[in-house]
Amino acid sequence: MKISLCINIDSRPKNDIAETMFSGVSNWDFWTEGVFNKIKFFDGYDIETIIHADKHKTPPTEVINEILSYSDTLIIRKHTSEEKFNDWNYLRCLSQASGDIVVHFDQDTACFRQSKEYVDYLISLLEKHKIISYPSHWTPNPVVDESFGGKFWASTRFFMCRRETLKLDELKKCIENPDWMYEKYGDSKRRVDWFEHFLAKINGNDVFYPPVELHRGTIFSWKSYKDGVLSILNKQEYEKVKQQILHWGGIQYPCDVAF
Repeated sequence: MKISLCINIDSRPKNDIAETMFSGVSNWDFWTEGVFNKIKFFDGYDIETIIHADKHKTPPTEVINEILSYSDTLIIRKHTSEEKFNDWNYLRCLSQASGDIVVHFDQDTACFRQSKEYVDYLISLLEKHKIISYPSHWTPNPVVDESFGGKFWASTRFFMCRRETLKLDELKKCIENPDWMYEKYGDSKRRVDWFEHFLAKINGNDVFYPPVELHRGTIFSWKSYKDGVLSILNKQEYEKVKQQILHWGGIQYPCDVAF
């Protein structure tokens, strides 16, 4: 079994606090320690690491050299003002995957595990569900929001699926013309024309958010971040990482940690 580890990163100016949608935290650490963090999570598995970078600022040479050492495929694409650029970048990254299982992370997502057993558990969920996403306090859903009518998205922060589940040709059609998707797969109580909703919709909204179980492992996004934090956490045993997360206030809504 081969796992394609797909990570979307960008080089927006440094941002320590995520305040609004589409303005998450940004730091060169996510190109280096952040990529290493995700590779370490899958230690013991046959993986390929695919990085797609949306280039706003030019990366320092040392950052490029480090990320090259981690990557099997590295795409650095100049940022454009194209419509739905985020969706296209997700599709470009995922289209490089050749593994049996595809895992996607956004750059500001971090992951830690007590043991390999936690990853085995996440993979085993694909026997029952087409897509799994980040651990949630509201399992099997990401949040409590009746406006979606129980049909939730597959968060790009973290999702895992079998490669055939992606249906890349159909995702491309969804990005180009969301109405095509609704005509084929039916209308939604609440329409959100984003990649993560497209992926769920074309797979019958079969998305499972496992419970938060900090004794086993964790996957979260940074609500706020400080230089060097990932470097420290990546060197620690999981129990210390867990205690640090709890010290910061634990996993906050919806799957955030605030430094």
